[in-house]
Amino acid sequence: MNRNSVIIKSNPYGLILLLDPDVPFEDLVRDVGEKFRQGDKFFKNAQMALTFRGRVLTRAQERELADAITEHSRIRIVCLVDEQKEEEEFYKEAVTRALEVHEEENGQFYRGTLRSGQVLETDRSVVVLGDVNPGAQVISRGNVVILGCCMGDVYAGASGNSGCFAAALVMKPRQVRIGDKTARSAITKKTDTGEYAVDPKIVFIRDGHLVMEPLSGKSFSERETPGEKPGSSGS
Repeated sequence: MNRNSVIIKSNPYGLILLLDPDVPFEDLVRDVGEKFRQGDKFFKNAQMALTFRGRVLTRAQERELADAITEHSRIRIVCLVDEQKEEEEFYKEAVTRALEVHEEENGQFYRGTLRSGQVLETDRSVVVLGDVNPGAQVISRGNVVILGCCMGDVYAGASGNSGCFAAALVMKPRQVRIGDKTARSAITKKTDTGEYAVDPKIVFIRDGHLVMEPLSGKSFSERETPGEKPGSSGS
């Protein structure tokens, strides 16, 4: 193990891994796994966001490194965060909002990427720990949170609940529907690499129209729920 190939920094909500740019990737995966195996007692059952710094990685390589962490420790990685967004408050927002959906809405987690032709349908709110690729669908009677890139179809509030929402770290859906309101992307691609910068967005209904806004506590608090009028108008 090369002890200098991986340096771990942390805050209460996330981990930042500083990676040696010159170490072969296969060796780096081994070193990451070993370092987290040795530090397992320190991290225990933490639920954290993760950022990589120091070298350029493909999405597949990011996932391989994240898998090495979870395989050798009890850490649960709930999302990967772009290195330009490492502020503690951003980590806190990404992690706590995802867990709130699970705990308060009796939701569920789906671990993995949904590929073209796959459909995830549930009666409860759902957190997808992965991407939703073009041609894939997520249909929920509750809320939908995607801790990855959303490029497929998303349908929240499938029971007709206009108070539901859909959110993603990268929101580029082909089609999004909340209750009985639907919006389609102006540009659709048959193929998409999904290489977008992290830019968390939330989609919900305000004044009878679908609205997309940056993900924030204010956006959540202003969600329209059945029988209520939203606190503000416009987008």
